[in-house]
Amino acid sequence: MDGLPPELIVLLPLAVAAGIDLSLTLLFLGAAPTTSWWAQPLPGALGDLDSPGVLIMVGTFYLLEFSAERYATSRLVWNAFHAVIRPVAGALLALLLLDGEPLWLVILGAGAAGAVASFAHAVRSGGAIVRWLGSATSPHVLLVSLLEDVLVLGLAVLSIDAPWYALGVAALLVLVAATTAGLAHARAFAFAVRLAVARVSQTLTQRRWLGPEELPEWVRRALEGDALAPGGALRGSRAGAHRLPGAPRFATGWVVVRGGSPLFVYRGRKAPASVDLGPLVTEAVIETAYFRRIDLRTKSGASARVFFGVNGPSEASLRAEFVLG
Repeated sequence: MDGLPPELIVLLPLAVAAGIDLSLTLLFLGAAPTTSWWAQPLPGALGDLDSPGVLIMVGTFYLLEFSAERYATSRLVWNAFHAVIRPVAGALLALLLLDGEPLWLVILGAGAAGAVASFAHAVRSGGAIVRWLGSATSPHVLLVSLLEDVLVLGLAVLSIDAPWYALGVAALLVLVAATTAGLAHARAFAFAVRLAVARVSQTLTQRRWLGPEELPEWVRRALEGDALAPGGALRGSRAGAHRLPGAPRFATGWVVVRGGSPLFVYRGRKAPASVDLGPLVTEAVIETAYFRRIDLRTKSGASARVFFGVNGPSEASLRAEFVLG
């Protein structure tokens, strides 16, 4: 550890902070040298962020993001756009941080920071997507934004004042995200981006189920042991599922109709897995601007939902397959 540059200590916490809120992270790093709180210069070339032009730009983007997060549509578009920006920004932040270090270290650091920033952004945005898809009214979006800002500022302050504590907190956040709901949030975010693409392209595609020859090979393989699957009625559609019994909190896969009750097929940890939707009670089929939602209820009374893109099967077709209970 003695041979490694101290800048590497704060690489992870700053990448996590940038993934959660890039504008606030840059705004703090740019404003910190202009105050009397920290007499020591920022590591690497981060001090270059104190330019008035940079501060004005990132401050403007912070206000734009704060406004965009208030509404579901603008939040989806903004976060989908930043799915490309965050990893690039994380890599550029690493380039500033590791300025003057060997080229191999700069390249590795930039790649790692970009990946971490991308993952943090997907987890954070996916949490908002899960609340949106589930029509959750709490916690309020303003409270969530406040908590995120506090977390970002805390990581940034610790990165300057107590780097080892910042590294420990960031490592703990990544570990918790990777082992709990973080991966489900990342899947939800990727699914929401797909919903936005489907919304834009819906005029170019027909709303329908896909035939058996159009299903992915892994889905067809998962149905090989299903006695109903070989029937001529086999068809399917991409879908996302929230809180289906036996499935991850949010899973992406395919809803397959194979002559009997619909089946949700998804990739498990070791092999494709499925959930029979027949035993669940269908409470509603809801049409929105970005998706069609099936509200389900399990025998124990728990709620679950399945989502289809607007370029998937029509509302009438879904009502035919998911008979209201």
